[in-house]
Amino acid sequence: MAISDAQSNAIVQNTYGIAPAVSLTAVSSTGGGTALDGAVIRPNATMVVVSSAGVSAGSVQLQGSLDGTNWFSLGSAVTTSTASTVFAPVVVTNALTRFVRANVATAITGGTISATVGVSG
Repeated sequence: MAISDAQSNAIVQNTYGIAPAVSLTAVSSTGGGTALDGAVIRPNATMVVVSSAGVSAGSVQLQGSLDGTNWFSLGSAVTTSTASTVFAPVVVTNALTRFVRANVATAITGGTISATVGVSG
């Protein structure tokens, strides 16, 4: 994607990451969400979980993979015991992975959750 300033001068992008991706959207059952491909092995991963009204229980785990098939847990699971909440991000450093996703580890009770994941480095 080309970026230009107000005078139409081309600006070279420099990034250490890629755009975050929504991994889970309004889900309550267990299972992995859509994976974000970091294109190369990245050392840093982040997940933000948001609960809907009515949520009273459940958990969401950030997962990483080197091949997009075999998944391992990164950081601590988010316990979704509060409704209508944006939970503190799970931030993992020095965990080399190419793919990341959110995984509902324990079914969500009373509502749904959504989760966004990102990688950098």
